Amino acid sequence: MSNRLISIVCGSGLIVATSGTVFAADMAVKTLPSAPPPAMWDWSGFYIGVGGSYNWTHFDQSLQGVSGLISVFDAGVLTAQGQEGGPFFDFNRNKSGFAPDVQFGYMQPFAGGDWLAGLKFNYKYANIDSKQNVIIPQNGAGTVVSGPNAGISGPITGFLAISPAEINLRHQLSLIGTIGRAFGNVTLYAGGGPALFGVESNFINGIPFATQSLRGTFATSLPITVFNQNWVWGGAAQIGTTYSFAGGWFLDFAYTYARSANFTISDTVTVFNQNGTLSTSGSAVLNAQERVTNQSVTLTLNYQFH
Repeated sequence: MSNRLISIVCGSGLIVATSGTVFAADMAVKTLPSAPPPAMWDWSGFYIGVGGSYNWTHFDQSLQGVSGLISVFDAGVLTAQGQEGGPFFDFNRNKSGFAPDVQFGYMQPFAGGDWLAGLKFNYKYANIDSKQNVIIPQNGAGTVVSGPNAGISGPITGFLAISPAEINLRHQLSLIGTIGRAFGNVTLYAGGGPALFGVESNFINGIPFATQSLRGTFATSLPITVFNQNWVWGGAAQIGTTYSFAGGWFLDFAYTYARSANFTISDTVTVFNQNGTLSTSGSAVLNAQERVTNQSVTLTLNYQFH
């Protein structure tokens, strides 16, 4: 009887001990802390940045020269008149250089935060300048109006020598709408929008020459200089990537292709020259057709406000 009681007591103690061990193990599993969720990078908010770019600029420039009616006087008496003009001739060229850039914009996550919509304004002080001496062929017709040869008409050829013809992409502004994809602290994006170009076109020391069978080749004017500043609309397309590294700071690396619309310059000039008793005078127009294409790679350091 006593042996059976001892067996029952020992069995019960074993069950209790085993149950306690299982319960303790179960409790240990339940109290293990769960792993924290992965951190999400916040790309939302306004930002501002500064940096620089390297630019490859192509200038399309076609020049017509001086077109107008030129009168020839001898001792104050009108002796002949000539009308010169001609087609446009291309004087295209390429230049490159560094430029400072500033930008500010806004990004907004959507579709669960992985996709980003943005708007970016960029200003570039490009100052990409090209100077080239050019000679523009001209042609026309002239008529003797007084003297023994009155009534004789004939062709006039000539040229306009400009030293130099200068074109400068001074400013470039763009407003780019973007769509991008976030991969943690890195994004890829692409976009496009309108662009505004500040272009300076200067024609310095332009001298028109005429060649006529009766007089040979002669300068019809003293040097002519005109300055032009044009603001021209166009468009820009951009692709880029950003890398965020600390507390709202990120780098933005982008490639931009920007092109202006075609635009025309018409400068009214006064033609005058005096050589002894002979003088030439008249009103004429110097015409040019231009377009600017600029490709650039830009790196900026930006701070985003959250």
